Amino acid sequence: MSDAPFFEPLPEPEEPFDEEEQVVDLPWMPPSHIAGVIAPLDVDVFRSDDVAVRVTHAVCFRRGFELHVSAWVRPGNRPRQPGVHHHWGVEEPRVGIRLADGTRLGHRHPHAPMDADAEGAEEAEQPAVSMTQTHGGFESLRASSSWWLHPVPDGDSREVVVEWVYAGVPESAGRVDLEPLREAAARDSVLWDPPPPPEEGVGWFAYAPMGGSVY
Repeated sequence: MSDAPFFEPLPEPEEPFDEEEQVVDLPWMPPSHIAGVIAPLDVDVFRSDDVAVRVTHAVCFRRGFELHVSAWVRPGNRPRQPGVHHHWGVEEPRVGIRLADGTRLGHRHPHAPMDADAEGAEEAEQPAVSMTQTHGGFESLRASSSWWLHPVPDGDSREVVVEWVYAGVPESAGRVDLEPLREAAARDSVLWDPPPPPEEGVGWFAYAPMGGSVY
């Protein structure tokens, strides 16, 4: 076996970057100082001859968990829907969570306009559980996204709701058992001291979780 390095040297950066990144520990985002535990789920939300939508797994922490949702389209069956403007707003699946008390997380698109009454109601009462999109991606035959829930919702299970207009998936739901997620979360591993919390006086809406409105 050769002793030569496997990787070629990196090119020299054009300009040095000395500014230190400002990192804070936001409870409505996955922690950066803790290694979560992966719990397989494999929950079918929707299945047809040409489309499948599943909650594949969760990365679990004591203070919340990150749900991963994937959707597939059969090769040769890419949707061609007349009258639908193809952009990310309709091509990516919509994902939401229904809590035990009927609260819907993610039911509104985060960029949808809001009337004054609804906006005032949201500012008056912060939700007990937040839902924030952490990752998302779309290809011609595959879409995937992940969603952070903090704290872990109450109850034995919760309903994950998906709608994918682009692929003709109607509003569909699958039930996720929470007990295995709690058991996995108890095994998370703190790697080092956490970053500082947000400055005093900086509240929920200053960071605006991108999970849609909560009613």
